[in-house]
This record gives sequence, C-alpha cells and structure tokens, in this order.
Amino acid sequence: MAERPTYKLRFLDPKKRFPAMPEQPAGRSYGVVWKVFGEDPKESCYVVEFVGKSHISLLGYVSVSGEVYKVDRPVSEASLPDEPDMQLVLDESNPSIGEITVRDSDGIMRPQARVNGSPEGTMREQSDHETWNTTRSFRYGEFMASMFLRYVIFADSENVAANTVDAGRLDEGMKNAVDKIKLIKLSEPVEVLLGFDSTPLPDAIETLLYRIDHADDPSGIERYAAALMGEVNLPRLRTIAAKTEMSLARIDRSKLFYLNFDRSLLDQDEIDTLLAIECRLNRLSGILERIGAGLGPAASSPSLEGCALFDAWHIAKTTNDIPRLLDTTSSDNPWAKPGTVACQPGGEWDVRTRFARIVEALNVVTRLDYTYRANVAEGIMLVRFGRSVVDAMPQREYDAQDDVWRELDEDVRAIWAAEHDARVALTLAAACFAAGASITRCYVQIAAPDGEQGERIIATHSFGRAAYLANCVPVAKDLESMDMDDMPCKRMLEAYESDAPDAIEPAEVHARPRDDHRSLPPALRDLLLADTADELEVMEDEDDPYVARVVELREQLKVDRAGAFEGFSRLVEELEAKCAVAELLATGPVQTQFCDNQLVRMVLPIMEEDRSVRILRAPDALYFAQHEICSYYAEQEDFERALPEVRRLYDLARSSMQSHFALINVLARLERYDEVIEVARHGLYIASDRSAIGYLFYRLAFAYWNCDQLELALACYRLVPRGEESGSSALEEMQGLMNEMGVIEPPTFENAVDTIRKAGIELPPVAEVSNQLADAAVQLVDNGFFFLARGCIYQMWRIMGNDELGSLNRSLG
Repeated sequence: MAERPTYKLRFLDPKKRFPAMPEQPAGRSYGVVWKVFGEDPKESCYVVEFVGKSHISLLGYVSVSGEVYKVDRPVSEASLPDEPDMQLVLDESNPSIGEITVRDSDGIMRPQARVNGSPEGTMREQSDHETWNTTRSFRYGEFMASMFLRYVIFADSENVAANTVDAGRLDEGMKNAVDKIKLIKLSEPVEVLLGFDSTPLPDAIETLLYRIDHADDPSGIERYAAALMGEVNLPRLRTIAAKTEMSLARIDRSKLFYLNFDRSLLDQDEIDTLLAIECRLNRLSGILERIGAGLGPAASSPSLEGCALFDAWHIAKTTNDIPRLLDTTSSDNPWAKPGTVACQPGGEWDVRTRFARIVEALNVVTRLDYTYRANVAEGIMLVRFGRSVVDAMPQREYDAQDDVWRELDEDVRAIWAAEHDARVALTLAAACFAAGASITRCYVQIAAPDGEQGERIIATHSFGRAAYLANCVPVAKDLESMDMDDMPCKRMLEAYESDAPDAIEPAEVHARPRDDHRSLPPALRDLLLADTADELEVMEDEDDPYVARVVELREQLKVDRAGAFEGFSRLVEELEAKCAVAELLATGPVQTQFCDNQLVRMVLPIMEEDRSVRILRAPDALYFAQHEICSYYAEQEDFERALPEVRRLYDLARSSMQSHFALINVLARLERYDEVIEVARHGLYIASDRSAIGYLFYRLAFAYWNCDQLELALACYRLVPRGEESGSSALEEMQGLMNEMGVIEPPTFENAVDTIRKAGIELPPVAEVSNQLADAAVQLVDNGFFFLARGCIYQMWRIMGNDELGSLNRSLG
C-alpha cells in the first residue's frame, strides 16, 4: 500500500474542512488549504485529507486555470503531472455554464458533471438528482476541490485505499490517534441505539447497558455507549419519568435527538438532568454519524479511545460551520415563497426565515433553546440562547499524546461548558450575518435559568459585521484544534462583551389590532378585506356592556329560562339593528361577520370573490345571544324551531367551526343528511385545525352512510385523525359499516384520499387556505404587522410541522 507524506499546519494557515460527503470513507475528513507552501500564482488551493488536529495529506492541486492534478507533495517538491486528472470546461457562448471532465483509465477526458456559475463568483453542480454539490455553492477553488474528491478520489477505490498516512512522519501522539480512530470491521453489525425509538427512555438505556454488559466481545462503539449511558442516574430518571411524559424525537436536518417533556412539571435540576441525557445521546449519535452508521447497525467501529477522540472533536468543532454559513448569504431561500406571494428580498421575512433555517440545521450537541429579534431596516439582530448544562460535558477524556485517560472534575467540565457556549455564540453570530447582507451588527446573549424570573442574561456579545469577518472568522476555522480547557473562544469573546439595547424593534410592530391604526398596503387590503389593521380586531372590549348583559342573562337562565330566552331575543334584535345601521352608513360593500379568533378572520376572505368588500365585526354579544337561543330550542328537542335560528348563527359566522358544528347537529337530528353533507363539505373547505377536520369527517361519514354512499362514508371514517375526540367513535362506527359492507380491512389512507377526491372533496387544509395563511404571513411580516402575522405562522407550523416556522413565530412575540 502506497504511503503519503503528511505536513503539519501552522496555527494561522488558512484551511477549510468540508462537511461529510456520502461517497467519502467513514471516519475521514477532507478539505482544502491555501498558500501553505509559499506563494504560487498558479495555485488556487490544495485538496487535502486532514490527519488529526494539525496535519494534512495532499491529494490534489487546483490551478487557477481550471485544471486539477493528483499530487501527494507540493509543487515546490515535485512537478505537476503533464496532464490534469480533472478539468473545468466552460461554454464558449455562455461562460456561466460548463462541464467537469475527468480522465478515465484509458487516459481520455470524459464529461462527468454539469456546472453553473462563474470562476469569479460561486459555482454549483447541475444535476437531475440531488448531489452533495447541487445543494451547496462554493467559490471556484473549493468547488473544484469538492468535485475532485467526489469524481476522482472517492470514485477510485484504489486511490482511496492508497490514501494512507506515512506513520513515520508523525509524532507519537499523532500515530496513536490515527491508530485509535481506525475503523475495524465487526464480525456482526451492532445496532447501538436499538429500541430508543419505541421503548420508554429509562428502559431503553437500561436495556442498552444490559445488552453490552452481556456481549462476549463488545466493540469500541458499544463500550463507549455503555460508558456514556452508564453515567445516567436511572432511578432518578425513572422518578422524573413518573412526573412527565417523555418522548424522543429525531430531527433529520440537524441529525440530533430532541427529548420532549413538560418543563412545567419539573424543577430546574430535573430539567438539567434530562438535557444532559439528551446531550449524551447526541454525542453518541455524532460518533455513529462520523463512522458512517447513522441510526442503523454499525458494521465497523473505532476503538474505545477512538470514540472518545471523535466525541471530543464533535464538541470542539461547533464553529466549523461558520465559513459555510457565511457562504449561504446569497443562496436561494426555500421559505421565500411559501404560498403564492414572494417575500421582499432582504426584508424581514427573508432575513428571519433564513436565520431560522440556518439555526435549525446546526448540529450542536447541547440543547439549543433560542429566541431572536431583528430590525432589518436598522441592520440589527439579537439572539439569546440558554447556556449548556455542565453535566452534559464529558466526565473523562482520552489524551492520545500521552496515551492516558483523564478524569474531568466539575470545575473542568464547567470550563468546557462555558467554552462550548462561547463557540455556539460565535456560530450564532455567523448565522445572523448569513441571514442577510443588510445585517451589520448582531448581539448574542447567553442566558441561565433564574427561577420565577425565567432567565437572566449572563453574557452579551456585540459583533460588527466587518470586524467579525476580519477577526473572528479566521479564528473560528482553527478552534477545533484548540484545547477546550484553555477557553480560547471565550477569551477571544471578552473583547466583544457589551450591553444590548432594551429593544431593537419598534413598538408599533407588536401592537394589537385594536391599538394599531396604520393603513394596510394595497396587496394586504385585497387579501384580508380590510383597509387598516384595527379592522382586523376580533376581540371585544373587556368592559363591553352587551357582553355584560349576556353574562347576566346566563345567570338568569338558571332560575328563569323563559325570561332569559326573551332577554336574549331582545338583545339579538337590538344588536342586529345596530349592525344594519353600520352597514347602511358604510361607503362601500360590507358584510357583518363574527370570527372566533384571529385565524378565522384571516381565512374568511377566501369565501368572498369581490375584493372590494370589507368585513364589519359582529359584536360578540350578538353571537353569544344567538347561540343561547339555538341551545334553548335544542335542549327542548324542538329542532324544527331550532333550525332557522341556527341558520342565522351560521350566516353570522360563516368561517367559524362552531357555527358549522351547531348547524350540522340540528340537521342530523332532523335526518336531513343531504344538507349535513353540504355544510360539512363547506367546513372542510375552510378548516385547518386537526380536531375540527376530524369532527367534520366523522359527521360527513355518518351522513354519507345514511345516504347509501358507503364507499365514500368508509373513506371519511378512515380520514378521521387518530387520537382526536371523535376518533374512538369513528373507529367503532367504521367497524359497523365494514361489517355491513362485508369488508375486512379499512382502506389505506391513500385510497381514502383518492375516494374523496373523486367526490370533489380535497384533503384539508386545501390549497386556498394554506396559501391565504402563507400569503398573509409573508406580507404582514414584511410590512411590520407582527401580532397579526403570528396567528398565521402558528397555524402554518401546526399544519406543516417545520421547526423553522416555530422559530419564526417566537421571533415575532
């Protein structure tokens, strides 16, 4: 096997490690270095494998003229080959596109990939399927190096095998580290985290420890997993598990575990215990990702000591992402157009969603609970995150230089936690500047729990964009090779300690609609059928006299039902007259509507074709009084008299789920199932809430059953979400329907959706609702109406489940 020499990097030598590529060998790290071997006007960069913390092995030389050559020594020691091994060929008519050609075994240069971009700017691979290089844009040298690795080095198995280090050129510590992290093929694959996705956490941990303890010859990764999980106080964990339900989730983008639990049921020590366990799982997961196993069985493993080295590196490497993050500033924003309306480039929505997307994908082993604020017009952002739990840090580390294990006492672990937080702070600053080129200053705060106060700020750092790029980024690239004990990042950040402004956003953007008299921009006027923000208010004044009358009449109901009924009837007549006067005085077309909440008001306009119509808010007391009249007849089972009253309620609140439910209930008691179907279908058209959708499908199924549309009824029963209030009744009734139909198995979800679509019913939320919420959210954020935007974004988060939306929603509060 051929031997490659290695070269020691100096502290300030410019370098960049690439994120792992699918094609690369497990446990290895690759990237580029610049100007390490002196000035060379023809050099763009060298393609290298990183060996340990401070050595490199050369793989390729990228020239400024588009060629890449296989090399194992710098050009100052050995001349370049006569012919390149890879070349960039630009289109003569359009130099912003081209192709990558690679020399095959016959010595012929053959096209391997299409590229887009310019050597003077950024470049990206173009492909019909997603590759490592289609999802990233790089400057010319880094792009060519990454393509060379994928299409030449990793594509040539002999070359990969030959990429071994000449041990004689390393010091003893480095030789030992290389030996310890070497992957050894296992006789049988082992699934270290077996059962963690389905078993209660205390049992999953105890089973892991038992399984490894009884293994004949546990691998290095198993032994390290046992050491990590053996630190957990299982009796204490079981006590905590008795207080709160816990579930372990996996976040695909960041490759992190997230432990769900109810903080309100626990004290701070118990919360810290769970966060430390979550961190141990993420540290273990990081090692499994590093060796190529992920969550599946590991076919090979480093030694126990090698796992410890990978673990320490995973904690230390937090700032490695900073150069990559800053390269994404000009990348496309996947959240730029969540509906039919695109955000303002560089505006509030653009910057905030870019930041959220960046941070939600960060692979930080500790829990990253954060909030952020932005004022894009002023170019300012502020981020606050919770400090790391000391118990989450390693209790021991392996020193490859001296080949010894060292115990880390609580003071040392506190130093590691503080240094890790400093590295997270530095990375979050990069996320701020990557979120938008207009962000010129950011504040990053570290917070600690503080009992009744919630939290207290223990550090604030202020970064100007230019100073950060000039002074912090070069250091960030090297922090992974610096000892955590020395706190290099924390010491560097001392120069950036500062106070933050009390608020960076103007107060008006958080105003409730009733206090916000600003005009809406034209696009929002048409979208929301309102001219000013206060027209979108749905909440009644707390001291409204009509609501007070409703309260009095409800008390009277307990002793004098007939008298209270007459009182409700007079109140409805009085308020309907007031609404009629308001409609007559309006200068344009109007409708009076009651909306339960802000979300209902946002969805209401999809039912109106005339965009000149404006919505007048119906008084809460009118809806409440009319509802009491409906209830009065329903309780007497006088459904014929209840029907016209409940229709009036429905007409008053056409976007309210409660008015739909009330009308459906009365129609069903009258066995007017065709009309039940009509109302339920309308409700499904505007519904976006899971429980409402479940109830509507449930009532629709029974109505179709009674109309002898059995296939459609069965499909609707199948689409009632499990776990909702109507779910158990739906299952019971569905079984009865299946017995009647002679069907053994219910339809699949996909078949049920296909059945209702053939009947003209779309699975909610329908596109009109989703687009209405998204279009309103984008424009409200961009125009500074944050209170109104939050309801839309929260519902988008509930529908789509994207963590970025949850983060965005919190940033507007």
